[in-house]
Amino acid sequence: MNWSQIINKGLLGEPAFLLGVVALIGLLLQKAPPQKLLSGTIKTMLGYILLQIGASAAGSSLSNLSIIVQRGLQMIGIMPHNETIAGLAQINYGREIAVIMLIGMALHLAIARWTPFKYVFLTGHHMLFMASMLAALLDSAHLPAWQLYGWGGLFLALAMSFGPAVSQRYVRQATGGSEFAIGHFNSAGYVLSGLIAQAVGTKEKKPMPEGLKRIYPFFQDHMVVIAVFTLLLFGLSSLFVPAEALSEMFSGRHPVVVAAIQAIWFTAGVFVILSGVRMMLAEIIPAFNGIAEKIVPGAIPALDCPVLFTYAPIAAALGFLLSFIGGLAAMGTLMAFQYTVIIPGVIPHFFSGGASGVIAYQVGGRRGLIVAALCHGFVITLLPVFLLPLLSSLGFVRATFADTDFAVVGLILNGLLRLFGLDAA
Repeated sequence: MNWSQIINKGLLGEPAFLLGVVALIGLLLQKAPPQKLLSGTIKTMLGYILLQIGASAAGSSLSNLSIIVQRGLQMIGIMPHNETIAGLAQINYGREIAVIMLIGMALHLAIARWTPFKYVFLTGHHMLFMASMLAALLDSAHLPAWQLYGWGGLFLALAMSFGPAVSQRYVRQATGGSEFAIGHFNSAGYVLSGLIAQAVGTKEKKPMPEGLKRIYPFFQDHMVVIAVFTLLLFGLSSLFVPAEALSEMFSGRHPVVVAAIQAIWFTAGVFVILSGVRMMLAEIIPAFNGIAEKIVPGAIPALDCPVLFTYAPIAAALGFLLSFIGGLAAMGTLMAFQYTVIIPGVIPHFFSGGASGVIAYQVGGRRGLIVAALCHGFVITLLPVFLLPLLSSLGFVRATFADTDFAVVGLILNGLLRLFGLDAA
C-alpha cells in the first residue's frame, strides 16, 4: 500500500471517520464513561453521514438544474466543480497529493499549537481539493519533488490556518459565539459578503408590510419556503428549454412534475443536511473541548459551511438563489468580453452562497443580504477565469476549482513562482 492509499483512503480520505476519531480522542481526554465514548463517537459520525446523504440528494437535484441551464442557454463552457477537477488531479498526482496532505496537516497542527491561530481544520474533502490544486499548479512549474511537497504542504497548512481566521469575525456575528469556525475554502467570499453587508446593510429590523403579515406563518416554515423557491427556480429555468427536450431529459415526465419533484427532492436533502449538522455539532463541540485543553489549548474546530445554515435557514436559501443570479450576471459579462465562459456551478452557489447569505443577513439585514449575495455570486463565478491558465498540466477540461480561496491561493503561489522564474502559466 502506497502513501496515496494510506492517506487518501484512510483517515483523511473519510471525513466522517476523521471527525469520529476527533470526538473519540476528545472524550478520552475528558475521561468520559464508556457509554458516552460510544454514543459521542457514533453520533458525530452519523451526523456527518447524514450531512453527506443530504448533500448528495440536494446535489443530485442541483446537477439536474445545471443541465437544464446548460441546455436552455445552448452553450458549453467551463463549470467550477471541485469533485470533478480533484478526481482528475488524483489520477495524475495521487502520490503528490497524499504527501502534500500529510505535510500540510502536520504543519497546520504545529501552527495551531504554537501560534495565536488556534483553528483546527476538520473538513477533510476540502483538504483534498486544495492539495489537488496545489499539486497540479506546482507540477506545472516543473519543481523537484522535495520542493513540490514542501511548497504544497506549506501553502495547504497556511490556507487551513488562516482561512478560518480571516472569516471568523463575520462567523462570530452570524452565530453569536466562537464555538466553531468555518473550515471551507471560500473564506475570501465570506469576508467579501460580510464587508459588503456591513457597508450597505442595516441591523434594524423593519416592520413587516401588512400584506406579508397574512402569510407570515408561511415564512416561519423554512422548509416550505425553500421548496417554493426551488420550484420557482426550476420552473423559470425550464422556460428556456423546449418541452420535447425537457421531456427527453426526464423520461417523458411533464415539466411541471419535473420541477415539483426536483424541488421536493432538493428540500428533503436540505432537511437531512440540517438534521445532520445539529447532531454533529451537539457531539463534536463538547468532545473537542478535551483536545483543546490537552493538545492545542484554546483550539477552535473549523467545520464545513453548512453548519451556518441552521442560524438563518431562509437567508441561506435566499443567499443561494441570489448568488446564482450573480453568477449568471458574471457569465453574461464573460460572454460579452471573451471566449472563455464560466457556467455558474449550482453546487458551490448553494453551499458557499448559502453560507454567505447567512453571514450577510446577520451582519446587514435584508439589504445587506441582497447586495452581498449578488456580489458574492458574481465574484465566485469570475475568479476561476484567472485560475484556468495555471492548471495547464491537467489538460483541457470543462471543469475547474470552485470557491474563492482556490483562486486566491493559486494566484499568490503562482506570483511567488513567477518571482523566481518558475511560473506555471
